[in-house]
Amino acid sequence: MRIRTMLRSSSAVIVLPIVVVFVLAAIGNDITSWTTAGYWPSATGSSTYALPFISTACAAMGAWEGARLTRGHVFSQVSVRSPLTISASVLVPVVAAGGIASLAALLLAAGSAGVGAGLPDLMILAAELVLLLANTLVGFCIGRRLPALISVPASLVGAFIVNAFPASWSILWLRHLVGGGLSDCCALDQVVNTRAVWCTLLFAGGLAAACLTVINYRHQRLAPAIALGILIAGTGSAVATAQGLQADATSPRPLAVLDCKQGPSATVCLWPEVTHASTVRSETQKAVAKLQAFGVTTPSTFTMAARPTAQEAKLGIGPSASAQDVPPGVVAGLLPQLPACATQGAYPGGEAVAPVAAWLMLTAGASENTLAAKTDPDTSKLARQVASMPKAEQLRWYAINTSAMKTCTVKPQLIPVGGAK
Repeated sequence: MRIRTMLRSSSAVIVLPIVVVFVLAAIGNDITSWTTAGYWPSATGSSTYALPFISTACAAMGAWEGARLTRGHVFSQVSVRSPLTISASVLVPVVAAGGIASLAALLLAAGSAGVGAGLPDLMILAAELVLLLANTLVGFCIGRRLPALISVPASLVGAFIVNAFPASWSILWLRHLVGGGLSDCCALDQVVNTRAVWCTLLFAGGLAAACLTVINYRHQRLAPAIALGILIAGTGSAVATAQGLQADATSPRPLAVLDCKQGPSATVCLWPEVTHASTVRSETQKAVAKLQAFGVTTPSTFTMAARPTAQEAKLGIGPSASAQDVPPGVVAGLLPQLPACATQGAYPGGEAVAPVAAWLMLTAGASENTLAAKTDPDTSKLARQVASMPKAEQLRWYAINTSAMKTCTVKPQLIPVGGAK
């Protein structure tokens, strides 16, 4: 079939503009809200928020094309072309339309993230493409069996339920079958979990292969059994691969990518996407030096890694951090981790988190504007009150309250002697 004829007769020509407008106008804010600045995997993952909607459109278009060929008795006529070749001539525009709509979502997310030179995550793109193909083929097979009046709405509703709903269910492995966790990828210290992607590829690939078997060998007696076997094998492999995965589809980013440089106060490890790296390193050294000079114990390394070691502290900043963001970022790594008991009952030490963080920010050299932006007025007032005490009393206050934050049985002592919050 000529490309001109293919495009003129395809439902994709009509549906594609509608889907693209929907992606850009209706869900554009959702796609761009959580992108990580300058990070291609984040832009790629965020763009998959549109995937359930695009997949649904592909399933409906596939159903229309299947019903159209059946209504025209195309497969009942003698043809030199195989059923698969005939089907491909009407399905290629549908899959291409889905790909173009996905590209629009990717460009929107990439523009929001302000990514530079580089490539999107190819594994995520592969999972998207296979899902679009699987939805198109399932819709096509339904359209081959049922008239368009039934098959199109059935495919539309069914595909949306299958693609969109699992992300909200508590059965975690279900969401990974349809790429439901990909949109959570990725913070700067994360990469996509390859197991989650393989789960999607296995399920969607098995579904697509089963549909292709039915399409090309539908007159063969064993075709349904073979297709069912392929579907079971693909789904079973996907479910097995998904076991143990969390709700998102991320893994810690490899530490080899970190750029670590030793300074007079600490070693600072940054991701290459940090736009003002020299400023961040300099301000980190200043903040750590002020804390050390006051008597606050600090680790030897501040890192942006997802899981710092016991000798390291998390540098809690973003890729576009400014000088004002560094003291709060340093302080974030000095606060004790929540004890396990905090999630199981009362945790009085939680009252100390904000005041201790505010005091540490002041000690690290944070400006009044930064303190006001990070804390409420009462907490800022308490932190300034503590900072006005003698050094020994400040360190005692800090030690008492950080100890309270590490347990669920000790109540913090936030009010300085002779003062009030």
